[in-house]
Amino acid sequence: MSTRIADTLIDLGLATDQSIQPYFSRVRDREDIAVLRCERSGAFVLSRDDHMDMSHYEHKTASGWGRLERQQALEQSQRDTDRRAERFGSMISSRRWLDVGTGSGGILDALAPLAAEASSVEPQQGKRELLQQLGYKVYADTEQIQRQDFEVVTLFHVFEHLTDPIGTLKQLRQRMQAGGQLVIEVPHAGDLLLSRLELETFKAFTFWSEHLILHSRQTLVAFVEAAGFRVASIEGCQRYPLANHLHWLAQGKPGGHQYWPDLSDPELDRAYEKRLEQIDCTDTLILIAEAPKN
Repeated sequence: MSTRIADTLIDLGLATDQSIQPYFSRVRDREDIAVLRCERSGAFVLSRDDHMDMSHYEHKTASGWGRLERQQALEQSQRDTDRRAERFGSMISSRRWLDVGTGSGGILDALAPLAAEASSVEPQQGKRELLQQLGYKVYADTEQIQRQDFEVVTLFHVFEHLTDPIGTLKQLRQRMQAGGQLVIEVPHAGDLLLSRLELETFKAFTFWSEHLILHSRQTLVAFVEAAGFRVASIEGCQRYPLANHLHWLAQGKPGGHQYWPDLSDPELDRAYEKRLEQIDCTDTLILIAEAPKN
C-alpha cells in the first residue's frame, strides 16, 4: 500500500517501489500496521499512514489533564530535558524561540527564562491548556502563528510524527527570520539494536503507529533541504547508555540504566556514545539547519 511518507521518499529519489520491502509484521499498538524498510536509504516507514492526522493529537489528552500528570511526565523526560538544555541553551539564549510539539513543556521550563521570547506549538488540548495556565504562549498548530521573526525553531522527537513533514517545515520557514536556526531531533533508523543486533524484542517494542518514519542521515537531510533549508550539521546522539543495551541483550527489555545503575558511568557512557557515533549506530539524530537569507 502506498503511503504519503513512502511516496515522499520516492519523489525525492531516495527510494523506489522495489527498494521498500517488508521488515516487521506489526507495530506495538496495532496488528494491522506493518513496518517496511527502504533498502536504498535505510529508512523505516509504516505500511499505512491513513490512521494519522492532526486530529489524532488534538484530543489525545483530556482537558482535565492536570499538574500531577504533568509532574509525572516531566520526571520521566528529565534526562532528555537536561541534555537538550545543556546542548541548546546558548543557541536559544536572548533569541526569539519556537518549540514545536512541546508536550508537557519541560524544555520550556528549562530554557524559556533564557530566551528573549519563548513560544510553542502543542496540538494536545489538555497539555496546551495547562501550559497556557502556567503563563506560556502556546499555539494549537503552526497555521495559527502570524509572525515571521523566530530566530530558533526546535522539534524534539516530533518530526517523525508529521504526516506532511516537508510541508510543515515550509510553514515554519515562512515564520522564521532569515538566517534563523532550525533544530530537529529524531529517532535513528541506524540504532544499534536494529541495524546491527536486530533484536526481535526491541523491534516489537520500538515500532509504533505514531512514528511514520525512522530516518537515516540521508533521508533526514533530504527532507530538510526539500523544505528550503540549508543543513549546517547532522550528528548522532545516544539517549540511552550502555547499561540499557546490555539489559536488552540479557533480558529483552528496556530500562537497564534504571535496573543496573552501577553499570553506568559518565566517562564510559560518553566513550560508548562516541563509538556509536563513529559507526553511525546511535539511537538519535540531531540536525541543525539555517533558514535561507534570500
